[in-house]
Amino acid sequence: MTSTEQSPYMNTREEAAFRFLGVPTLMRATAETTSGAFGLLEHWEMPVGFASPYHTHQREDESFYVVEGEVAFVCGGKWLKAGPGTFVYGPRNIAHGFKVIGDAPVRMLLMCNPGGFERFVLEQAAPISEPPSPPDMARLMTLAGQFGIEIHGPLPEEPEGFRESASSNTDPRSLNYRWIQAFNDRDWQTERAVRSDDFQAYLSGIEGPLNNDGWSGFMSAFTGGFPDARIVIESCIVEGNSVSTRWMLTGSHQGEFQGIPATGRSVRFSGIEFNVVKDGRFVEHRSMFDNVALLRQIGAA
Repeated sequence: MTSTEQSPYMNTREEAAFRFLGVPTLMRATAETTSGAFGLLEHWEMPVGFASPYHTHQREDESFYVVEGEVAFVCGGKWLKAGPGTFVYGPRNIAHGFKVIGDAPVRMLLMCNPGGFERFVLEQAAPISEPPSPPDMARLMTLAGQFGIEIHGPLPEEPEGFRESASSNTDPRSLNYRWIQAFNDRDWQTERAVRSDDFQAYLSGIEGPLNNDGWSGFMSAFTGGFPDARIVIESCIVEGNSVSTRWMLTGSHQGEFQGIPATGRSVRFSGIEFNVVKDGRFVEHRSMFDNVALLRQIGAA
């Protein structure tokens, strides 16, 4: 009789990441590092709308832990909603799947026991530097058969009223994504609804705080000068009732801005903002952005 020597194992975010089905992924543990007990992986930014196939594992049980965001799971035909801190168990031989709902990307841990499923994932790994792309379904189906996974197709239809009964998504991260998406869509009704009645904004280069009317005026003037302006979130960190975001704004100078006539020039500049949430809405906003880069790009500096 032989025994396998056990040894401690540690994994950090600095390990080699990859894309699985287009999603940034990190392999936290494998059958090799756990003596076959389990495999553990982390999806740290699954976009809203991302969905797994409806599938059945024949060799392992699958478990999920939602760290951030909101996920809809279906297991054996039963739908469940899961927010941050929720654990969901999907036993083998029962069809299941999930999709990202709400307003913000999802960070989630996925564990299969015993180990082995992680090799199915690694067989389809793509470099993290490559942009997301649709999976090769023929290859996915072939590999699924080899690893004892039955792919049934898309997820079943959600029950009527399922989305309406979802959580209100007033956590700082979800609010932040909703606010910036409202700006990108020029949905000023939603943008205003995210702000509290005593909202105050502190902006680099602007004297004193702006109340709701002042902020709305600033937004109107800015989008008048840059009507195609769009913000992309590069990083979003939540702590307690506050959220910090690093973003990049792109657009073109098509209208007068701060007395400067339209030049038609493209602009691209970065910024950092800090928002405080109270009673489900933003009460305080502080942002710093590269004013000099903006003015230089439109020829004003």
